[in-house]
Amino acid sequence: MCQGLEALSIKNSADLTDLGLIAIARGCSRLAKFEVQGCRKIMMRGMRTLARLLHRTLVEVKISCCKNLGAVSSLKALEPVQDQIERLHIDCVWDSVEQFEALEGVEYNFDLNKSEEAGVSTNKQSGFNYTDFFDGTDYEEMGKSKNKCKYSYDLNCSFMEGGDDNGNGICGRTWDRLRYLSLWIGVGELLSPLATAGLENCPILKEIRIKIERDCREWSKPSERAFGLSNLVRYPHLTKMHLDCGDTIGYAHTTPSGQMDLSLWERFYLFGIGHLSLRELDYWPPQDRDVNQRTVSLPSAGLLGECFTLRKLFIHGTAHEHFMKFLLRIPNLREVQLREDYYPALENDMSTEMRPDSCSRFEDELNRLNIPD
Repeated sequence: MCQGLEALSIKNSADLTDLGLIAIARGCSRLAKFEVQGCRKIMMRGMRTLARLLHRTLVEVKISCCKNLGAVSSLKALEPVQDQIERLHIDCVWDSVEQFEALEGVEYNFDLNKSEEAGVSTNKQSGFNYTDFFDGTDYEEMGKSKNKCKYSYDLNCSFMEGGDDNGNGICGRTWDRLRYLSLWIGVGELLSPLATAGLENCPILKEIRIKIERDCREWSKPSERAFGLSNLVRYPHLTKMHLDCGDTIGYAHTTPSGQMDLSLWERFYLFGIGHLSLRELDYWPPQDRDVNQRTVSLPSAGLLGECFTLRKLFIHGTAHEHFMKFLLRIPNLREVQLREDYYPALENDMSTEMRPDSCSRFEDELNRLNIPD
């Protein structure tokens, strides 16, 4: 391993296991950034051990598309570095808290001595020695001794300063340094379990990126009225958001009976955004690939117009000129951009999407707004 390595990304490794994660942590003691994606064999215990061993250096973690690491298990695994993580990505696959509560009173033991004994014969020729591998001050700090080394993880305990246990399976400390949070979530899933999963207290969180993917056409309607953006009001310093529905696919026109068109899905995802104190928003509307259209609908334009603290708005798609008028209700809006390959529409395009003349008229009206500062 490279002792000087500070950043490591591992993607789609079919062979990476928990012992591999421990080997990485032991061999790369200066690792500050760590990413795993599509690694189906790693478990919570391996990630937690890695986090414990790198508790002095690790500040940025991304866990994505790992079969056995959903939102709750990922956050539980990162409890040893919870007070120092600055940037974090997880998948909002809600492996519910009930899975941990069902294991009440059960302690999950990882006996390093047994691993050592089992590994001596199989690794002797290769020069790999489990005694050397697990020997070190990091494990001594965890209450382990060289002669009797046992990694214990009580799923009913929360990792809290001073060893206190609140007994609810949810981390008790705050994410003191978390400034940037990135989330992936599937169509139809809700954002509301985020706090109970372990991200309730993020006092300095400033920026959040939410990526929503998959096909709306597989759903007749969501299970709730709103996606849950209003739950983000618990983060008092949140001022910047990327809400990316660009890979959310649905019907823009000719919606079959019993299905919701994209305008209703936009309302579902944006409902409650006006409760947040955002200053900058990047928004990718969902798309209908059959007609090559990604545009801001009437409901979404109205909801975006309720973001009264916005200063900058970047829409990655198209918009009707009439719908853009809703944005003029935002008192301190200073910059609006429509980006990507859909804008501006060609002059001979007979659709109602904005053309250069429409953009100029909107720009003139925006410039006429009386902005106090």
